[in-house]
Amino acid sequence: MPRTLLLLGVSLLALGVARPAAQGPGLYRESRRIMGTYCEVQAYHADATAGRAAATRALDEMQRIDRLLSNYDANSELSAMNRDAARAPFHASPELFDFVRQCRHYVTDTGGAFDPTVGPLVRAWGFFTPTPARPSLEVIAAARRSSGFDKVHLNEAAHTVSYATTGMEIDPGGIGKGLAVDRAADLLVSLGVQSALISAGGSTLYAIGHPPDRPAWTVSVRDPAEPDAPLTVVSLRDTAVSTSGVSEKFVLEGTRRLPHIFDPRTGEPVEGMCQTSVVAPTATASDALTKAAFILTRDVVAEQFRQRGPAFHALRVEGDCTAARTLWTTPWSAAVFTLKR
Repeated sequence: MPRTLLLLGVSLLALGVARPAAQGPGLYRESRRIMGTYCEVQAYHADATAGRAAATRALDEMQRIDRLLSNYDANSELSAMNRDAARAPFHASPELFDFVRQCRHYVTDTGGAFDPTVGPLVRAWGFFTPTPARPSLEVIAAARRSSGFDKVHLNEAAHTVSYATTGMEIDPGGIGKGLAVDRAADLLVSLGVQSALISAGGSTLYAIGHPPDRPAWTVSVRDPAEPDAPLTVVSLRDTAVSTSGVSEKFVLEGTRRLPHIFDPRTGEPVEGMCQTSVVAPTATASDALTKAAFILTRDVVAEQFRQRGPAFHALRVEGDCTAARTLWTTPWSAAVFTLKR
């Protein structure tokens, strides 16, 4: 997973965290570079040694997930699956098989707007290089033949994963941070931690409980037009928030700026969007659903999120990443996103 999110340009616009003052139990903070970014755990605990140990173990767990899912480490199990699954059914560990199963769930749940197999398209456009450019129609067609989660086959009985064509790969960049954050949260809860905030690069965060002196953890989503200023403030309590957005990488075609976030259903870059943030009950869900909220139309986002239930919320920054943009939230979410401008 190292650098994956940076290269794909999702979740580049980080969330700033409002630091609560510690009262009662002490606040213990540990950070480490994992998944190509800085991850941080803040945990309240009555015992200093236990608090620091819990935060360290949570980061260890995130690092373990990174070793499992890294597509930059040739020795990770995910890399082995990407190499071998087109040649023969790949016998996946229970944890990797469950990850692929979760990917399939979100592909189905979003009508294909989330799809972790778009890597060949991103690569074909040169977004993994310093000079991206529109490829030929033949190259795009070949990349599309190697993309699409419908070509990923799971055998539940044998715990095998098969790819229907060569050149396919599952990229964890759109969901892996969320999964790592959720696993860290599960570990902290198992250790008796009742109040913590876990951050993966600032783009995906999950809050356990609330700080001793306030009803929720408060985080701010940075404004893409003014990165040092907040766009919105979100209160989290046993919930997650993730943000996805475009970066400086794009292809210019006349006056059109084609970003490096693709609609998996068309194979084309998504135009007219800047950033999305999603609040959800788990970090895995918020991470995956920011991509759907970025790609789908307002009406479809509203309908899909309504069907998921009242705990799901989306904020879209539409248009250019300038002060002229348009802000939109799911109709029931105005109180969740306290907009600053």
